Amino acid sequence: MAEVTCYTFSGEAGAQIDLPARWFDAEVNKDAVYYATRAERTNRRAGTASTLTRAEVRGGGTKPWRQKGTGRARAGSIRSPLWPGGGIIHGPRPKTWHQRVPQQVRRTAFVSALTDRARSGAVRVVELESFEAPKTKRLAEALGRWDAQSRRTLLLTARFDEALVRSGRNVSWLTIKKFADASALDILDHDTIVVENGAWDTRGANGEA
Repeated sequence: MAEVTCYTFSGEAGAQIDLPARWFDAEVNKDAVYYATRAERTNRRAGTASTLTRAEVRGGGTKPWRQKGTGRARAGSIRSPLWPGGGIIHGPRPKTWHQRVPQQVRRTAFVSALTDRARSGAVRVVELESFEAPKTKRLAEALGRWDAQSRRTLLLTARFDEALVRSGRNVSWLTIKKFADASALDILDHDTIVVENGAWDTRGANGEA
């Protein structure tokens, strides 16, 4: 079980706490991480790419020229795929790219990603204070005190706080999510992971909220 320092909102080093082994000290399963992250990226695809077949291209209702006597090859419609601006053969059509990932694989991938970040020293545990109103400067200064101003920082909270989310909206390198909603891809896409103390208790043993 890994032991880390829990920082206060003002940046002072608080008590040493033990990170739950089931989240931060598990066996890293690279296959599960690969499968879950690839599926999540694939599921983000809109699947809206589309081309027109010869039946959908406008125009070409009449024969371009007569069949014989012109010295040119026979042509029946300018909508032919052989013509510039004609239909496309076997082009992309709207489709769904969704891949189903078993719940246990998602959980294993998430735990593996967290464990990897914890072992590399990229996890910070902090005590968050409530925000009465959005205040970007206050949040940015706190992140600096936690040594969490990396190129990409992920803040995992126990619950949704609209004022906190709005405070971080203008910080381009910061992402704020509930611990229960985060995925393995979220963890791996960020260099520093800031976790609110106790946020891991909001996620069930099966990895879901």
